[in-house]
Amino acid sequence: MSVHIVSKHDNRQHAALKVPAAAQSELSESSVRVRTLLISLTSNNLTYARMGQFLHWWDAYPVSKDYPAPYNDSSSWGIVPSWGYATIEETTIPELAKGTVLWGFWPTSSALTDLKLKSGAPSGHWIETSDHRQQLMPLYNRYTVAPTTNSITDLTTEANPLSEPAREERDRMAWTALFIGGKAGFILSEYVFSSDPESRPPIHPLGNQPGLHWTLSDGDLSSAVVINLAASTKTARVFSYHVSRKPDSSAPLGLLQVTSSVSRIAEASQNVGTSVPSKAVGYENVGSDETGKWLASRKASKIVIVDFGSRASVLQELLSLIKSRPDLQSCKVVIVQVGNEQKVYSGEEILAGRAKIAELGKVQYNTSGVQDTALELMDQEAYFTTQKKFWEQWLDRRQLNAPGMEIVMGSGVSGTDGVEGGWERLCHGEVRPEEGLVYKMQ
Repeated sequence: MSVHIVSKHDNRQHAALKVPAAAQSELSESSVRVRTLLISLTSNNLTYARMGQFLHWWDAYPVSKDYPAPYNDSSSWGIVPSWGYATIEETTIPELAKGTVLWGFWPTSSALTDLKLKSGAPSGHWIETSDHRQQLMPLYNRYTVAPTTNSITDLTTEANPLSEPAREERDRMAWTALFIGGKAGFILSEYVFSSDPESRPPIHPLGNQPGLHWTLSDGDLSSAVVINLAASTKTARVFSYHVSRKPDSSAPLGLLQVTSSVSRIAEASQNVGTSVPSKAVGYENVGSDETGKWLASRKASKIVIVDFGSRASVLQELLSLIKSRPDLQSCKVVIVQVGNEQKVYSGEEILAGRAKIAELGKVQYNTSGVQDTALELMDQEAYFTTQKKFWEQWLDRRQLNAPGMEIVMGSGVSGTDGVEGGWERLCHGEVRPEEGLVYKMQ
């Protein structure tokens, strides 16, 4: 059994530890003992490490005191969680039988892990209630039963050729892990920029909280051109898909996608079959006269820039372009910050980034905050049913919605083919936009 450990002070320092199978204590009431099955690694995981102390992501799976020194020091080392699937090996919850597959937030480990769960809403949803996880945002404490029609062995082994149904099921699970069920992009498109504002008023990107204001006008894209920075990231691809398919009354006047994969993003836009005018440009052309003319041609009164993790200078180049053109200067500019560049940030860079958010008046987006508000305002079953329906539809067209995307299936924790190798590549910005790192852990 192995576990991936990351330094809290320098996320580039990491190790894959082989840990002996510890003698398992008796499982407590209302608990399950699980083993990670299938998980992904994306730039989100770098965020979980970088902001793990502040947003308590390190709290999800603390390092064990039984690990060898220095990795047993929880003040210096931690386990970065990842999204995907796990199987129940032991249970004291009658409704959750052994062999049940759960979707959620898991350790990058092949060792057994205990969760303390209570039944949530709607049926099939379970909430983690362990004391050490109570400062974690609700999104990361929610687990759901994931029905599977094939055996776990079929879904994780290459010993025998998979049947077509088993291969399709595992492929859908891998894409779901990689795109985190499309949740962040869907919620941003449909709840922050509501497609039906009369019955579903837009929600602030951090969730509706005292002191935060997000009006019908803020959530209205009908007079805006939307600019996606880092459009080839997973969340951006899903967001672009949903924004492009909005009803005419709530659709933007145009969608500019800034990316390092111009041809693939342009192809995806064509595949969506939208009436929203769309243009894909490379980072090197973001400040060009051609880009400026296209933006001006949309005759928008508002420019909504959604930054999914672009290169450092790109946003500034774009803002300079807008300020330099008389035909764009009157536009209201709104900047929503979603993600960060695929790299490890130094402490100085983190502080500079926070200062830049304040200086430019960026609005930070938080998926959990928006979902928490939506669950207060809506019927919970209807909310999750709608989300699942749209994700299944996206999956049915996944090769069209994300053309060229390739699942790179690794195995286990250790080595270049495991989580250890994937983390090293993420830290150095070596994972290409068309690569999806997914790992079988059993």
